[in-house]
Amino acid sequence: MRRALLIVGKAPRAGRTKTRLVPPLSPDAAAALYRGFLLDSLSLGLELGWERLTVVHPRGSGHALVNLVPPTVCLFEQPADGLQDALTAAFEAHLAAGFDRVVVIGSDNPTLPRRALDAACMALATHDVAIGPSTDGGFYLLGLRQPHAALFESIEWSTPRVYAQIRANADALGLGVATVDMWYDVDEPADLDHLQHELQMLPPTIAAHTRVALEQIVLPALPH
Repeated sequence: MRRALLIVGKAPRAGRTKTRLVPPLSPDAAAALYRGFLLDSLSLGLELGWERLTVVHPRGSGHALVNLVPPTVCLFEQPADGLQDALTAAFEAHLAAGFDRVVVIGSDNPTLPRRALDAACMALATHDVAIGPSTDGGFYLLGLRQPHAALFESIEWSTPRVYAQIRANADALGLGVATVDMWYDVDEPADLDHLQHELQMLPPTIAAHTRVALEQIVLPALPH
């Protein structure tokens, strides 16, 4: 079985990355933090040891990512703006290349545990779709074993309705869906607070790059 993990990511750029965290962060700090997120997502992908690890990125950012990602990581430039086109093209390309299981995750959840990816891969043995819902109503993980472009049609991206709409599309297509553990994206200041609390409870090896970035950022002290 050939497996591919796709990470939707972008080049860390001040003023264009994690802008919903500005404030409390400065644009430069937000970009530095996102760099940690992306590197931790890549570390998780490399730990899996699957046959392919790819970063799906916006057009024009590949040159910046080449110097950031490890040489064993592939880059896939999305053909147009928007998540619908990015997901459709990335799934189709990797499944056409002979991968039996293709799982995509975001790059905004640096503490995501490996068990979610293992569970998604296992679920695809008996289901058409594996999905990980996020706490904001979206999804942080989606896995397929065959391309289904219609799964991404008529989705109100970046809204709390995304997960429900993906499920509705899957039901309309007659696809079997397996749900893995819910997780959270770090998009808003409240999510950043949650992340800091979580990191206090986790081993220091978890989200190592994110921890380094946070150590260099001056943030309000957390309540005990």
